Amino acid sequence: MRPLRLYTWALAAALYVPIGVMVALSFNNSKLPYVWGGFTLRWYQELLRWDQAWQAVFNSVVVALAVSFTATLLGMFMAYVLRQDKYLTISQVAVVMPEVSEALSFAAALWLVKTYVGVDLFGPVGVFLAHLAYTLPMAHVLLAPYMAYVSRSAVEAARIFGASELKTMTAVVMPILMPAFVATFLIVFANSFDTYVKTAFTTSPEFVTAPVLLWSYAARGRGDPTIYALASLMLLPSLVAAVIYFRAVKRYS
Repeated sequence: MRPLRLYTWALAAALYVPIGVMVALSFNNSKLPYVWGGFTLRWYQELLRWDQAWQAVFNSVVVALAVSFTATLLGMFMAYVLRQDKYLTISQVAVVMPEVSEALSFAAALWLVKTYVGVDLFGPVGVFLAHLAYTLPMAHVLLAPYMAYVSRSAVEAARIFGASELKTMTAVVMPILMPAFVATFLIVFANSFDTYVKTAFTTSPEFVTAPVLLWSYAARGRGDPTIYALASLMLLPSLVAAVIYFRAVKRYS
């Protein structure tokens, strides 16, 4: 067990030590990352005056919220429709397949639409569709197992009283699965908010998200510590989502 424990600690260190170093550099009163110049908040003060960064964060939040709600809602409907045992395995395999497709393929599809149909979807619409294609399989896979908590007798009782499939879904199934809905929403939000690859291939120069902005500065080798402050603040939505998720799981499990 000792080697396994050491491996676990080494893996955790490899994952989180770079994040801790980045947060520390956002408070470093020096533009050189390898020189500690003392504690300062100057980079966060400069971040407050960086309008492009706040516009990029706003774009990321809006896209993530829209994608999270749409993907989670559609994922729940798909899990309900494909809830029978004979469809469960097939549906999971078939729905997960698009998740492993490359963002370049999606960008090529958008280019074909622009070239032959004359509709330019690059920008916020393209980013939304790319993120939706990426997170919808995730939402379906996360929600499908929770359909076991919905008793067939409750569904059959609603149908006996004349409820349609849509009414049964909204009045019976969704209230039962609301904790799972919230948890899946938060997971999808965190994934959409931080996604760079899907965004880079489908966005436009006029629509920049926070990950794209950070990558553009990092790729050019700009040593402005303001990007450390921005990256540190971008951790907050994911941390808040993780806290809410684990509290919900602990409460309703």
